[in-house]
Order: sequence, then C-alpha cells, then structure tokens
Amino acid sequence: MSLSYRLGSNSLFIRPHEDSIEPKRVVFLSTEGTKTEVQYFHFIEQYREQLGIDAIIHIEVLRRHDTNSDPENVLDLLEEYIHFRENNIFEKSIDSLRIKEYPVDFIKSYLEDPSNLPQRERKRFEAVLMEEHLDLLYLDFLSKYQGKDDAFGVVIDRDCGSHSLEQMTNVQEKCKAKNYLCYITNPCIEFWQLLHVSDVATEYAESLNDILENKLDNKKNSFVSNLLYEKTGQRKAIQTRTFEKFYLPNIDLAIKRAKGFATSDQLLEKLGSNLWELIEFLRKSNSV
Repeated sequence: MSLSYRLGSNSLFIRPHEDSIEPKRVVFLSTEGTKTEVQYFHFIEQYREQLGIDAIIHIEVLRRHDTNSDPENVLDLLEEYIHFRENNIFEKSIDSLRIKEYPVDFIKSYLEDPSNLPQRERKRFEAVLMEEHLDLLYLDFLSKYQGKDDAFGVVIDRDCGSHSLEQMTNVQEKCKAKNYLCYITNPCIEFWQLLHVSDVATEYAESLNDILENKLDNKKNSFVSNLLYEKTGQRKAIQTRTFEKFYLPNIDLAIKRAKGFATSDQLLEKLGSNLWELIEFLRKSNSV
C-alpha cells in the first residue's frame, strides 16, 4: 500500500522538541505561499507567549510537496489533512505500507527514532523517501499532533491578477459552510507585513490605488513588496533579526491599522487584511 499525499515537503521533516506539553488547541493553516507565510507564522508560534498567546496554543502551517497555490488548491490541502486526520489514515496504512524492499519492521523502527538506525541505512532509506515524495516523519507527526479543540483555516492573497473573483468567492463560501477560518489579504501578504512598519493610510495616502493594483516592476517585484523592502530590507525570506526588529514589537500596531481598512466581507474588492483576526483568535484561545 502507498501513501499518496500532497502533505510533505522537499526537505525531510524534523520533529519539534516541544512535545512535553500537550497542546490545548492547534490551529492548522494551509497557506498560499511556501516561504513568507510559513516563516511569519513560524515566528508567531515561536514568540507566542510574548504576543499574549498561551504556550499551549499552537500554530501548524501544513507543508506540501508542490507549488500549487491557487485558492482551490490551498483549500484542498487543508481538506486533505482533515480527511487524513479524521480517518486515521496513517495508523491504518502503516502495517501494509510498502516502500521498495524495506520491511514494515524497518519502517516502524525509523518512525520510532531514526537515529537508532545505522547511519548508512537511514540515509539510503531517506533518499528513497525523497524519490517517492513521501515524508513519513511528517505524516506520522500529523497523525499524532492534535489538541482538544483544534481549528482549521486557509491564508490566501486576493491577488486579482491571478485569482478570479469566482475562485475567491467559492473558497470563502466553502470555508463558511464548513466552519473553516478564512484569512485574506488584498492584494497580498506583504501588505499585512507593511502595516507593521508603516501607517499606510497616512504615509501612502496618494498611493493606495497603486498598492491595491500591486503591479510588477521590470524585475518582477510587486509594488507592495518594494515598499516593504524599503522599510525592512526583506524580500521573501524573513530572517530572525528582521522579525524581531520589525514585526514582533509592532503586531498590535498592525492590528490597529488593519482595522482601518476593509472588513472581511469587503476584502475581495478593497484594500485590507483580516489576518489581525487570526492573532486575536489565538489570544482568545487562551480561555477555551
């Protein structure tokens, strides 16, 4: 039997060391981007206590092998995980799992603790896993990593140049029908980041239409990403020092500023972000 899932990545998963405290709630997010969003939420998780989020409230951004980032694919990944979780797919599959010539006992030993295997055998097996696009440690982690009152959501850009209004509306409606969290930034995640370091409504009052249009320059950098770069020196990757200097101390400012732009039901047409709702949701989860 094989495990064919988008869940995973192009680098082998390393289990986190924070498993001594059982999470009360895990917020599982499927995101459009595989770099900026993943790193930003990783830092939110890392510094959550400084942000007023309880240590037993966690964020897990779902990893994937592919780069399919249109809104439907982002939602599909979330639903793939939920199906995987609710049906105990990994647990049911492990005894019949076939990966080339490797017996089940070897696979179970690897899952229990890869470091217990001889290094050469482990590396050879991991090379096979990479070939098969199968991240067993990650799937094993996902099968066990659950809180008592988990939540599920998507994080997507409006990006009107790539995503049609019909696509976005369909995703919004499906999320609402299934009680998934739905976080949208118009035009893109970099606008939410920019709110940390600029009073956008005032500083760029004459450029708000340009921000919403978010055209690319001749180097394929968007208008908003260029504004963010001027403020932080960041393109896609978020370094620890960048997060600590520009984002961590200014999240409450970003929340306040975001509330001055479009509300959630206006985001498909107007400038804004409702990612502030995620931060407040995480903080309110302390009392769940």
